[in-house]
Amino acid sequence: MKSLRRLLPYLRPHLGLILCSALLAIPLSAIRLGPAPVVRYLLDHILVQKDTTKLLYFPFALIGLYVLNFVVRFTHYFLLRVVIIRVNQKLKNQIFHHLMGLSADYFSSNSTGALISRTGNDPQYIDSGLSCINVIIREPVTLLFLLGYVLYLNWKLTLITFFIVPALAWVFSITGKRLKRYLSKITEVNARLVSALQESYSGVRIIKTFRLEKYVYKKFRERTEEFSQLLIKTSLIEEASHPLVELLSAVALAPVIYFGGTQVMSGKMTPGDLFAFFTVFAMMMNPIRMLNDVNIKLNQAAAACERIFEIFDWQSSLHQPTHPEKIREVKRGLSIEKVSFSYPDAPQRLILKNINFEIPCGQAVALVGASGAGKSSMVSLIPRIFDVTSGQIKVDGQDIRNLNLDDVRRLIAVVSQDVFLFNDTIEENIRCGRLSATPDEILDAAKKAHALEFIQALPDGFKTRVGDRGQKLSGGERQRISIARAFLRQAPILILDEATSSLDSHSERAVQSALDELMRNRTTLIIAHRLSTIRHADLILVLKEGEIVERGTHDELIELNGIYARFHEQPISVG
Repeated sequence: MKSLRRLLPYLRPHLGLILCSALLAIPLSAIRLGPAPVVRYLLDHILVQKDTTKLLYFPFALIGLYVLNFVVRFTHYFLLRVVIIRVNQKLKNQIFHHLMGLSADYFSSNSTGALISRTGNDPQYIDSGLSCINVIIREPVTLLFLLGYVLYLNWKLTLITFFIVPALAWVFSITGKRLKRYLSKITEVNARLVSALQESYSGVRIIKTFRLEKYVYKKFRERTEEFSQLLIKTSLIEEASHPLVELLSAVALAPVIYFGGTQVMSGKMTPGDLFAFFTVFAMMMNPIRMLNDVNIKLNQAAAACERIFEIFDWQSSLHQPTHPEKIREVKRGLSIEKVSFSYPDAPQRLILKNINFEIPCGQAVALVGASGAGKSSMVSLIPRIFDVTSGQIKVDGQDIRNLNLDDVRRLIAVVSQDVFLFNDTIEENIRCGRLSATPDEILDAAKKAHALEFIQALPDGFKTRVGDRGQKLSGGERQRISIARAFLRQAPILILDEATSSLDSHSERAVQSALDELMRNRTTLIIAHRLSTIRHADLILVLKEGEIVERGTHDELIELNGIYARFHEQPISVG
């Protein structure tokens, strides 16, 4: 339960509402006690004495009691509901904000489904836990009122009922521990279930192409079975705990019936007193059941808290400098000095080894190599998606690790083979290049990217929604949206990551024309698939197994008659 204490900062802004709701627990508990003395009064002072005048007013008094109950109960519950909703909102916002601030290695080591589950599902369990605040205050107060009244009626009968207290404590302890263990597993399995859904829905075209429907269904069915088995185990505990509490209560009630009956027969208690005692005893069972529910919900919330605050304990592996250097433009260019790199989850495997090259301001350098040579890893290092393992990447002579991360990324625009578009309008997807852009600037960027013609031909033009990941557009159209985004960004450093590799010849000509204009006066790194697109690069570097094995212009490398020349003869082999 220690993990629940970390929720206190989220509750402090709402202490006023929580306090008001808590204070209302006292009158609400007193009102809930009302039926017992009311029944006693009805039996002993109205029905037995046959007082018709009091009988006439009694129904109105009863209605008045429940009107007061409505006002107090509504306010008591509603105030806490507002607190729960606001805490839930803040938790989700902060989880998402924190995750977006983490380095990319966390997203490669955790499945998308697991992160979605922690953001969307875990706060719901905390909601249930927070709803117990009122119960924790209200039900013990109610029990005290009820206990005080039964002691007043007959203290000897009341002492008999105390024998079930140790047994109830044992039930609460056992069910709480086992439920917390199962609920932790449930959240993990649910995360894998969400991940399976996310993968299947986003990859539906591949699934259908390769006829993988039965395969993905089998995987999904196995995960739902695992999830269902855990739910059955938790249901077994939850559903057994409630009747067990009632059974223990019946064990206490049995001797009460006998001894209470003998006291009525001997004249030591009136029938109204005994009936009122039974009424109050029955009413005491509800707070006990509620406290059992609280035990279950608090353990659910504790398990969710551990998972949520584990996320908050994650720290980005990309460290921001305490006193960053300032940079607003690129005057000299980009330099890569003795750079080696391995991914954080596989530090023993070097992807890049002692890479050295420069891209003077306004020039273009191309990287060529087979798949797995390390080209895409270099693309991830320049905007600091990952940090180098050793060596330096410098902009105008300054190590990018000494610059503000936002400043570094503001200098860079990327056009990649795998274009990511949000499920939004074309206008908003282009605007992602620079969020402050005006409609005229977006129009101009689309024009420069040779995208204006196809956009205007769409029924809704720039307001056309592109679908999930832009699936309503062709590959060439998505690519030109990406180029328009890069034009709008106005960044001095440009990275082209196999930007035309998946296009047909017609789309490639339109995209290449846009790219040629985009590259003008920019410091450009090109990851090449089709060698025809880099023929005029100022420098071409050939990578093999993470090392530069050839460098020169197109003509120089052809004359060298090495790896590049073989790529040129068999361009299909370039990855």
